[in-house]
Amino acid sequence: MRRYELVGRRDIRLVTDVAVPDPGPLEVLVRVRACTVCNRSDLAYFHYYGLRDHCSQGCFGHEIAGVVEAAGAGVSRVVPGQRVFVRTPLTTGYADFALAREICVGALPDAVPFEQGALLQLLPLAVHATRAIRLGDRVVIVGQGPVGQMALRVAVARGAAETVAVDLDDWRLERSGAAGADAVRRVDGTREQLLAVGADFDVAVDAVGTPTTLNACVELVRQNGLVVLLGTHHIDTHVSVDLVTWERKGLRVHSSAEPLDTARAEAIAVAERLAHRRTDALCLADLHTHTYPLDELPKAMEQLSASRALYPDAEDAPYAGPPHETLKVAIVP
Repeated sequence: MRRYELVGRRDIRLVTDVAVPDPGPLEVLVRVRACTVCNRSDLAYFHYYGLRDHCSQGCFGHEIAGVVEAAGAGVSRVVPGQRVFVRTPLTTGYADFALAREICVGALPDAVPFEQGALLQLLPLAVHATRAIRLGDRVVIVGQGPVGQMALRVAVARGAAETVAVDLDDWRLERSGAAGADAVRRVDGTREQLLAVGADFDVAVDAVGTPTTLNACVELVRQNGLVVLLGTHHIDTHVSVDLVTWERKGLRVHSSAEPLDTARAEAIAVAERLAHRRTDALCLADLHTHTYPLDELPKAMEQLSASRALYPDAEDAPYAGPPHETLKVAIVP
């Protein structure tokens, strides 16, 4: 089979004679029909391989939709021939086939195209990240890239009374408004403009993952408010915070990570129900903007690399914001 391998910084190579893996116990082999590029993890691994230890340890190409080709011993939730989406596979999705644990596989509705189904990988992540949002909460989501957009949709579904979407880009904010945001605010990314968004929110979600956005979320929430770490700190891995402010405000904080299989299974189960019963509310077509064949993965990486988010927070960057009119790019074998 064909498979792209990340072998060095900004160096990906297509290998054409890789053996198709055999699924072990509780594992599933998926024939990949689409794999969307992760705007944070995949791009960070691509640009910082060899410079950040974790960039050589994660799965490059992890947002997959496809069809179950084979199931290992003990698999009971899915069967060969079934359409699925995958969260955190064992092998890359930039390939003809990918291996995943059964617990990381969700049933994909027949009506959802594979290119859109691949980005359902974001849904269990958003479900887990927003788990403490309560009916009637005021919620601000800083960052309206793909994961921030998905968090917005889930916050609305959870019954937030007010959702405010914040981003550098008007085009992305138009999609946020269509997905249910009560208000959208364009900012230039500075602390001053972020703090002008409002105050006393019950929940502030950092869907960017920079020191500036995290510390702004601390200021935006009320006393005993909740700060959610959703954007991944792949670039600025060490972040300074004012612990006096955290203590004075009595803040709560949690991340989007699913450290236990129980949490992963619960999030996948909720994501499956939303994908099947609230498909229209997810506005998946608004998130999927481009498609490339597998052998043009380098072009997709080039397009997505025109992003301010790939540079350290305090460093000058050649880009003022995200790639032009781009959210999710799907790679199709």
